[in-house]
Amino acid sequence: MEHEFSGEVIEWRGPAPYYFVPVPDEDAAALKAAASAAGHHSWGMLPIRARLGTTEWKTSLWSKDGGYLLPLKDGVRKPQGLDAGDTVDLRLTFEAPARKQTKPKPAKRVPVPRTAGSREPVTDEQLTIVPANEASWEDLQAVFGAGDPGRCWCQRFRMLPKESWASEGPEELASRLRDQTACGNRKAQETSGLIAYVDGEPVGWCAVAPRSDHPRLLRDFRVPWLGRNEDRTDPTVWAVTCFVTRAGYRRRGIGRALARAAVPFARARGAVALEGYPDLVDGGSVGTLAMFTDAGFTEVSRPGNRRAVLRINF
Repeated sequence: MEHEFSGEVIEWRGPAPYYFVPVPDEDAAALKAAASAAGHHSWGMLPIRARLGTTEWKTSLWSKDGGYLLPLKDGVRKPQGLDAGDTVDLRLTFEAPARKQTKPKPAKRVPVPRTAGSREPVTDEQLTIVPANEASWEDLQAVFGAGDPGRCWCQRFRMLPKESWASEGPEELASRLRDQTACGNRKAQETSGLIAYVDGEPVGWCAVAPRSDHPRLLRDFRVPWLGRNEDRTDPTVWAVTCFVTRAGYRRRGIGRALARAAVPFARARGAVALEGYPDLVDGGSVGTLAMFTDAGFTEVSRPGNRRAVLRINF
């Protein structure tokens, strides 16, 4: 059942502006009831299909103060010239089929194949890297596994003020990543990263998206901004914020290959520059200095003993 309503665009003003449309209580309650009837139990997010004029997209309603907000992405808002205070006519539908398998179940994930564990570098013939929307959600779940990646779900820099891993929970964070990647939807206009395969087995993930899509990166993370005069709201500057390599495939060059692939991926989607913020001590989830320099990035600043800012301009 479709729910039609008119609403006013509102703006949340953080380091970068974010736009939402409040959903009337009656429509939100009906959508939530449809979700419950379909067996969907979220941690606050409500998966829906939204339509504005001729533009249709999948997203999730955000829970706030007992009601729901529809996030209005720039890819939808800007082409229609919409700004805070404008009134829009929307249609919302609960996406029942798309959410029946959302809940991550770490204990039941596919085990590491017996062919994993080699320390030989992966060859170009073995390796395939695709945009995340061309991969399945199950493949991305297999990469993240049951460790730290399966608790964070690559949301460290994307959470809003007062949100945390504990307050949102792994199911909610996984739901957000699934929305961001649009896994399984080859026609999706937006996705947020790359997935690597070795001999057809999903083994790696790299988050690549506009820098302005990361509220916590803009607000709390000092590394990209110290000693630089940067427009934090510029959507044409992209960032590589996370690497995950599946257990059994580490130290075989998969992270380096993903860093290289991130460059044409961002450039083809309109980026004028791409940045990375490696950890100079142990790399960790943000990557190493060598991974970025090998991909053609140049160091532009070193705001501390542990972190550096690297960039490639297009």
